[in-house]
Amino acid sequence: MPEPLILIVDDEADIRELISDILADEGYRVQTAANASEADAAYRDLQPDLVLLDIWMPDSDGITLLEQWQKQSPLCCPVVMMSGHGNVETAVQATRLGALDFIEKPVALNKLLAMTERALAHDQPSSKVMLVEQSLPYALPSGNSDYRQALRQQLQSLAGHLHHYALAGEPGTCARDLVHWVHENSPLANLPLLFDQRALQALAADEVASGSICISAVSLLKHEQQQLLHDWASAAQPDQPRRLVLCSSGEVDDLNLQSTLTASLYELLDGTVVVLQPLRHHLIDVPVLLRQYSEMLSDRDNLPYRSFSLAAQNQLRQFAWPGNECQLRRFVRQLLLLGGKQEISTAEVQQQLQLLQQQPAVAGMDNDIFNLPLRQAREAFERHYLTHHLQQTDGNVGALADKVGMERTHLYRKLRGLGLDPRQISKPAESLINTD
Repeated sequence: MPEPLILIVDDEADIRELISDILADEGYRVQTAANASEADAAYRDLQPDLVLLDIWMPDSDGITLLEQWQKQSPLCCPVVMMSGHGNVETAVQATRLGALDFIEKPVALNKLLAMTERALAHDQPSSKVMLVEQSLPYALPSGNSDYRQALRQQLQSLAGHLHHYALAGEPGTCARDLVHWVHENSPLANLPLLFDQRALQALAADEVASGSICISAVSLLKHEQQQLLHDWASAAQPDQPRRLVLCSSGEVDDLNLQSTLTASLYELLDGTVVVLQPLRHHLIDVPVLLRQYSEMLSDRDNLPYRSFSLAAQNQLRQFAWPGNECQLRRFVRQLLLLGGKQEISTAEVQQQLQLLQQQPAVAGMDNDIFNLPLRQAREAFERHYLTHHLQQTDGNVGALADKVGMERTHLYRKLRGLGLDPRQISKPAESLINTD
């Protein structure tokens, strides 16, 4: 089933794009309209699942448009009104015309996400669909090495019971995908799976009775957040099964969950820690991964399927892959996008590897920064710092917010102010960065 489609109607481009970015990052499909006429056409053609409708627009106000929709036929979906100049009378009028809710601008992220989930669950109070982050089916990690075979056995064992556990590994080792697979193949499969800030918000509001919670960066957890997670996980009951998953991303040799977590939270893991090896430690699996990614990406992204020659496979087994499986996957996608003969040659591989290796860890950060005024130097550093971490999180702004310790609404504004588009930064041609 496709993710819900949300129509955002606002004549202010910055607000329209900000809300669109936030909701798209949460996994929703998004369509925008800059005025009432565009909104009316999109409403009729697309039949959205939710409309966020601004009240004050140049051609016609949102109240008039809502009234028009209501007169012609029952509303096809919930409508939430937005305004920076609203009052009680306006809210009452909108509600009388069929609006489900009213939200003031500037819109706070927490309120926006909570209101969106509540609106989409309207008329289906038992539904928790929007609490579950769904995607394409996840698969067990492939590969023929002893490590990958042992990892598959560990994950299958975790899926068979409800123990809390931790995943420890460098960025790019696909920990989030593995958490999804374990959840989808466990007794909790039909219950919510929540990540990071969204999970903490739901816990604080006492909205998660059962299911799985995953924290992607345990080093960023505050003491009170660790206590909240401990209290929730330790209160599991037979009729309220719960699983807590903690992930630590960094150099594997430097991981020390015991020093990072409170004693009580660490004890909940009961020693169940799965270490994810970097790809350079099991390069024997590269040919299998190349075939898997070629098939998956060509099918998922409608790209031409291309296979790797034996010589090209051997060539890629000699590279260290500092960004691990995520970097390898982006590398494959880049070669599929470029097109060419069905079999990828060593020449093509060598060309892309050279481009990859020519880029420094944080592109553009050199001594010239010391010749800039302080304000420009700070902006340059922020731009490269956030670009680097966006590449590490594959363009996921939610994961970026957790990684850099910023509230997501402020982070979106910061990215926009610096001219950074996460969707562009995560593209293969720009994200194949050597982080050695």
